[in-house]
Amino acid sequence: SRIKEAVKTAGGNIDGVLRFSLIWNYGNGTDSSDLDAWCRQPDGQNIGYSTGYRKDRGNSFSSCKGQLDLDNTNPSGKLAIENVYFTELKYLKNGTYAFWVNQFSARNSQGFKAEIEFNGESYSYEYSKPVSGNIRVANVIVSNGEFTIEHLLPETKTSKEIYGLTTEQFHKVN
Repeated sequence: SRIKEAVKTAGGNIDGVLRFSLIWNYGNGTDSSDLDAWCRQPDGQNIGYSTGYRKDRGNSFSSCKGQLDLDNTNPSGKLAIENVYFTELKYLKNGTYAFWVNQFSARNSQGFKAEIEFNGESYSYEYSKPVSGNIRVANVIVSNGEFTIEHLLPETKTSKEIYGLTTEQFHKVN
């Protein structure tokens, strides 16, 4: 996906067991907002810009081995990217992982696109209006190593099927 490629190009981790990625300023380049990707783990720990679980601030991980590895505070006319990922299934606790976007600073806010990926399947979301406060995207529920998802924003597409093809078939054609 475009989001996954953007995360990879920016140096973010796309190989974790669970990933929440966010992009904005993908249109005309005039959205200089500061949006933040957030996750609340089942044990109540939060991962986001103001927590210690950041690659750029000590490379620390949460109790479930989650980390914010990309944080963009001002796109300056370029694509803005944020990424939260979890390293391995064995560290994930049973329960709900809540993912949301926070508008830290609105500067011509125009919305965002987000993606959640686990088990090789990705779920995409688009919020096409100015962002204000917290926008809940989805909850991922982990139970004994199995994932389920509760969409809180309308899902725009999944990687399971694109234009009537499976992901594998689509990539062979393109």
